Amino acid sequence: MKKLALALAMVAPLALADTAAAKDMKGRFGVGGQLEDLGGVPGGLSLKYWISDLGIQALLGLSIEGDPDDDGPAESQTGLGLGLRVLFNFARANDTNMYAGVGARLGLIDADATIIDVVLGVEHFFTDYFSVAGHTALGIDVGGDAVNVAFGITPWWGTSFHFYF
Repeated sequence: MKKLALALAMVAPLALADTAAAKDMKGRFGVGGQLEDLGGVPGGLSLKYWISDLGIQALLGLSIEGDPDDDGPAESQTGLGLGLRVLFNFARANDTNMYAGVGARLGLIDADATIIDVVLGVEHFFTDYFSVAGHTALGIDVGGDAVNVAFGITPWWGTSFHFYF
């Protein structure tokens, strides 16, 4: 009897709740930033366009780091990253969409990374025009001498924010 009461207590709120309107992204364009570092490919500017539940994300990142050296001139490292992903919203709730995607990222200028990634993420909308997202990725780095595969470790996750128009 206790198990039945517990099951009813868990299911009853779902039956009583109003149907939530899913966040429809059809024809929406977003500009924002992505914070991540995939094998030397810096995060940076993120552009998203949603055709329907299918979306396209373009990434452009630049990093310039100086390393002061007491014995000589400062050494600097510059990294430029370009990326393109195809995303698909496979689950939509009231203000949150869950998506999966696949993409390629290229590290240019002192960041010889070529990465193919499979992404799983969640995007939450605080308003109709502003969202914050987080994702993890299975990354395959094919830019070096060997193929490296990683999932869920620190360099294979990211966060982003977007302003939608």
